[in-house]
Amino acid sequence: MKYRALLSCVLSLIFIGVSVPMGSAQESTDDNVQTRAFVKGGVYDKPFITRMGRTSIGGYTEIHFRFEREEGVTEEVTFEPKRFNLFTYTPVSERVRVASELEFEEGGEEIKIELATIDFEIHEALTFRGGIILSPLGRFNLAHDSPANDVTDRPLVSTEIISTTLSEAGMGFFGAFYPSATSRVTYELYGVNGFNDDVLIGSEDGTRIPAGKGNFENNNQNLAFVGRIAISPHSSLEVGVSGHTGPYNVHTIEGLEVDEKRSLTIFVVDGEVRWNRFELLGEYARASIDVPEQLLSLQAENQQGFYLQVNVHFLEGLISTLPKSAFTGVVRYGLVDFDTDIDGDSQNRLTLGLNFRPIEDTVFKLDYQYNWFRDRVNLEARSAGLLFSVATYF
Repeated sequence: MKYRALLSCVLSLIFIGVSVPMGSAQESTDDNVQTRAFVKGGVYDKPFITRMGRTSIGGYTEIHFRFEREEGVTEEVTFEPKRFNLFTYTPVSERVRVASELEFEEGGEEIKIELATIDFEIHEALTFRGGIILSPLGRFNLAHDSPANDVTDRPLVSTEIISTTLSEAGMGFFGAFYPSATSRVTYELYGVNGFNDDVLIGSEDGTRIPAGKGNFENNNQNLAFVGRIAISPHSSLEVGVSGHTGPYNVHTIEGLEVDEKRSLTIFVVDGEVRWNRFELLGEYARASIDVPEQLLSLQAENQQGFYLQVNVHFLEGLISTLPKSAFTGVVRYGLVDFDTDIDGDSQNRLTLGLNFRPIEDTVFKLDYQYNWFRDRVNLEARSAGLLFSVATYF
């Protein structure tokens, strides 16, 4: 009996916990510009359910069902345990904070530290940050959690050009300014290790920027730099501009120059507009890669992509037993052009979605996805898929 009582006590602590909202999007007051989340859905805008000492613990999990066909042939019918992420947040002192995120993907096949930062607040306009950071390259990379987003798959431009989730070792500063009672300007600027030469040699498909991420031991003894500035005239509108630039190849070995220094630069514009029941989201990214002359026929020097997404929320509180429930209709169109100098090597995607949130932190998503692919000789293939997923913070 005593073991049952102990087990009951432990389960009560796990499932009931103590709410530690840390700037939760559901509880923040958007009308007060100084209490607005730095990035909605970002590092400091996640729900936590329990606290161990001074450390808050939480996370999110998601599972997918996918039925996909390409050119009339069934490619995939599967359940996919996509992600299980754990967050921690510790206010070490009034000015020092530590945050982390540990990600388990594909049922534990891939385990990585997505975030591990130490923040020291000098002033609201100037906070030092060091560790494994989420690079501020577009808004989606900063706020990509599945329960916070309304489509199962992430945008093509985010995964194929920006390399979401892009985590890098680095140091720098971030902060906020308030030009008026309702407006705000935020910035982030970091020195990071950047990408490595797998950008060119890591994929048999040609130039693929995501293949060069994960450069936690700098391969070329040169820093890259990443930063974002976002302007928000009021809580329903934000426009951001960001960039990432630095050398990616090994160009010296023990002081001996073995190659020219070659750089990779990514430029991103992102925006979010909310009006009544409607939301308009989007990002555009363009990448320039310095490619050796002998590889120009095989590798791309320039890539670009974008997505636009419209969300419509409706039937809030329709179910009397779920007064905070809501439905959302979603249309997203995205494109990535892996080589802007030729006609092929691209992908387009149209997604139509309907999701249901019994509460804000839990979502059931149903998506229809249609893709157009073109290879480097401009031959087209098409695919379609039906996706159902469940994601929740905990």
